[in-house]
Amino acid sequence: MFVLKPLAQRPIALLWTGQVLAATGSEFYMVAVVWIAADFIGPDAGYVSAVQAGALLLGSLFGGVVTDRWRHGFTMISADLIRAGLVLILSVAGMLHAMSLPLLVTVAGCVALATSGFDPALQATLPTIGTDPALRHATNGLFDATKRMARILGPSLIALVNGLVPKAQFFTLTAATFLLSALAVRAVAGKLAAAPQPHAATGSAAVIEGVLGGWRATRGHGLVLYALVGNLATNLTWAMGVLLGMVLYLRATSADPLTDYSLMMTAYGTGNLTANLVLASLSPGRPAVRLIVAKFIFGAGVFLLPLMPGRVELMLVAAIAAINGPLENLAMLHLMQSRFPPQRLVQVYRLQMCSVFSGLLVAYLVAPSLFGRFGLAPVIMASGGVTFAAGLLGLGLILARRPAAAIIRP
Repeated sequence: MFVLKPLAQRPIALLWTGQVLAATGSEFYMVAVVWIAADFIGPDAGYVSAVQAGALLLGSLFGGVVTDRWRHGFTMISADLIRAGLVLILSVAGMLHAMSLPLLVTVAGCVALATSGFDPALQATLPTIGTDPALRHATNGLFDATKRMARILGPSLIALVNGLVPKAQFFTLTAATFLLSALAVRAVAGKLAAAPQPHAATGSAAVIEGVLGGWRATRGHGLVLYALVGNLATNLTWAMGVLLGMVLYLRATSADPLTDYSLMMTAYGTGNLTANLVLASLSPGRPAVRLIVAKFIFGAGVFLLPLMPGRVELMLVAAIAAINGPLENLAMLHLMQSRFPPQRLVQVYRLQMCSVFSGLLVAYLVAPSLFGRFGLAPVIMASGGVTFAAGLLGLGLILARRPAAAIIRP
């Protein structure tokens, strides 16, 4: 099924449009946070990102204790409104020249907590609005494409307005997109409210189920467990090598670092989106193979980024490395939606978020000291090697004796 076909259904079209806008605004937000943090503390800006990753991890671990009792539509609208209000605080602080590192860190952590509630609720709604398997796969691809599109639109717009709009006012644009996302969710809230909700436990049972439900569900699913380990490695590389590493590397080596970084991320988004449109229009294939190939592509790509002699070469490598995203994410979504019932899906997705944010947290905590000791380029290249090694691990399991190969057979 062609990936754009689900847009013929109004609930999907409205929800998707809201997410494209919110994801584009988030690109402005993420760049502004890192750039302003780097103005305050230079290479130690990684610690600000570590706060965000830690808040996302904390919310993913314990957020279900609260949000599992709510309807998914209510969770998403609440999270969008909270995020909009928080980033507007930073916008006002910028206008009043009152921006400070403590304020930036506090708001960034709170925005991350709200995001940890929004994303699992969104993923849990997708099977309910795309019930046919072919439609569901195309819908997965469509929503996975939102961040891919944002990595084209966001950095392109950043490069366009760089120098014209103060970086602190990037937060105003982000707040507007979160408000539009909330309106889009509200417009389809009736459909989302009809989604089946898990039985709500009470007392200590609710706490245990909210925290451990995902772990319990994945026991015996070897390929899913490998995918979770792979997520951790990929996001460690993503944070250390791209989100933080290349920001600092280009600031140190480029005459126009923000424009170069924006163009690199635009190329990355283009590769992301192109791969997404192709893969989402095909059958899911063999998830194990796609997960392993994704590791090799991304690991090699990040390894090469700081070695590129010019802007064109940097953009080309970034575009190729970006193929990793749809390969890995669509394979993981297919695994989760085909192996777990709806009442477990949100818990398993929350567990995936834990693996993602654990990788980010580790990267942001250790990156500043590693950059200081070994230099920017060597650490970026080593981070690419981490993901490449995860691919070798998966390949080794396939090539090992038959019982080990059976662990990751789809």
